[in-house]
Amino acid sequence: MIKEKLAEILQKALVEACESGKMGPLTKAEAESGTVAIVIEKPKSAEHGDFACGMALKMAGQVKTSPLRIAETLAEYIGKSKAVESGAIAKVSVAAPGFINFTLGTAWLTDVINDVHRQTGDYGRSQTGAGKKVLVEYVSANPTGELHIGHGRNAVFGSCLSNLMKFGGYHVDQEFYINDYGEQILHLGRCAWALYQRLQGQDVEYPAEGYPEEFLRDFVQKVVDVHGDKYLQSADQGPFVVGDLVKDLIIENQKTLLQNLGIEFDDWYSERSLHASGKVADVLKEFDKHGFTYEKDGAYWLKAQELGDERDRVLRKSTGATTYLANDAAYHLEKYRRGYDFIINIWGADHHGQVPGLKGAVRALGQDPSKLEVVLTQMVNLSRDGQIVKMSKRAGTVIMLSEVVDEVGVDATRYYLAESSPQNTINFDLDLAKKTSRENPAFYIQYAHARCCAILRRALEPAVNAETGKTDEPPFTQAQWQEFLRDYQSGGDVFTALFDLDTTIVGHQKALIARLELFPDEVEEALKTRLPGRIARYAYDLANDLQKFYEVSRVITDQLSVSKARLGLIFATKQVLSNALGIIGVSAPERM
Repeated sequence: MIKEKLAEILQKALVEACESGKMGPLTKAEAESGTVAIVIEKPKSAEHGDFACGMALKMAGQVKTSPLRIAETLAEYIGKSKAVESGAIAKVSVAAPGFINFTLGTAWLTDVINDVHRQTGDYGRSQTGAGKKVLVEYVSANPTGELHIGHGRNAVFGSCLSNLMKFGGYHVDQEFYINDYGEQILHLGRCAWALYQRLQGQDVEYPAEGYPEEFLRDFVQKVVDVHGDKYLQSADQGPFVVGDLVKDLIIENQKTLLQNLGIEFDDWYSERSLHASGKVADVLKEFDKHGFTYEKDGAYWLKAQELGDERDRVLRKSTGATTYLANDAAYHLEKYRRGYDFIINIWGADHHGQVPGLKGAVRALGQDPSKLEVVLTQMVNLSRDGQIVKMSKRAGTVIMLSEVVDEVGVDATRYYLAESSPQNTINFDLDLAKKTSRENPAFYIQYAHARCCAILRRALEPAVNAETGKTDEPPFTQAQWQEFLRDYQSGGDVFTALFDLDTTIVGHQKALIARLELFPDEVEEALKTRLPGRIARYAYDLANDLQKFYEVSRVITDQLSVSKARLGLIFATKQVLSNALGIIGVSAPERM
């Protein structure tokens, strides 16, 4: 990476300056130890060059010399480096109060384009996770109705994080935990049974505080369509049978919607199966074995306070029913026993109070809680016509994920739910998401990819001349293009011709290449912080740099070497846009 190369050159210059006694009391050993922080940044103004370093400002007290003098001394040694001699660094300058500014030549930049051509779909791919297994559990919504937009945020974030981690070399399994056991399922059965009877003309009261009828009506109607009045005479078993039929239809609906959003789970894990297999009963014995349980008032308790929670927690009630924590502990012990290096749960922010209890339970079971990461996603606010769309589940006005997808499309839905940090509330502007203009980032990025494809087609396909009406032959043949592709992979020299003589134009050309060069760093940082939204924002910045390049640089010119070089840059840009869009699960169209 260019920043790393510059940091190495600065480090070497500092060591040489210390050896010559020009850094006051600072010794060569101190310089070599890395005690002086070297941070390379982009200057705020283009007139200050392509990169800058302000390390001299922090060294003044240690060296007992002014920052400007330190910067001048370091610049003197940098000027003797091979990078300056070869032209990779075209200019080194010093600016008050002590900045060292670098203007790049073309060598390192052209190598970047060459790297993209050699690696293509693997460009930016990391080996950070090589040999490591990760389980990402997300969505895990109760099967009691359709998925709403809040579930959608969780779903898209989990999908993007999984894509990112795969791109980072991890083996990733994606899992949906089906909450198909407990009071919410019994309540679903009561509601479904009442609605089943009502749809067949029975005068039955719908349960108070039941799930909104409009959420369940279509599912129960499907049961009626298939089974008719078959269960009307089964008052005892009706709520269970009809409830299970409706539950299964809801799960299929969730699967279909998520598949439409490009989300495929490796496993849909049933909570009911934990109880059927005896794993919940077993986990209570496991807690007891480790000495973290006690009985009180007929209930079975976990010493959660000793494990970092705010108070002790009930595992089994006096009625004999196990609690959510006991069930969740059994599920997570089963996860640990599958041998993952990391287990990541993506939960809604309303579950934040459960995190300490679960972490404590994992520790009480003799497992390493540091292997468990819980990412909390905040809510989504939707707006239309400048007004917030109110969401109130009890009032039955919660916005369904399917409604949003139908209105703005899969790609826009994914982009807008992916770009923000999970800690931030999303303000999703439905009107903006439908715009076909630069204002809409999702469209703008996709259009940038389609523009690259259009430029490449223009170079290789016949076109109708607007003035003559005749079909003109393409500027280049397929044989020439194949030769270009081979040359693009052979080295960076072929791209030297793409640069203009005008310094302003060169600045935009450099900026586009520098943005391509940043992609591997963005991937690494996104992996480290678990923030795939960085890639969405990077893709927008890359599209913006492409636009600025395109405004000042003709790609197909009368000069073969220039056209060849710029077509190579366009191809590389298309590839990196495709790689980035792949991580966030947004399509990369060739035409728009």
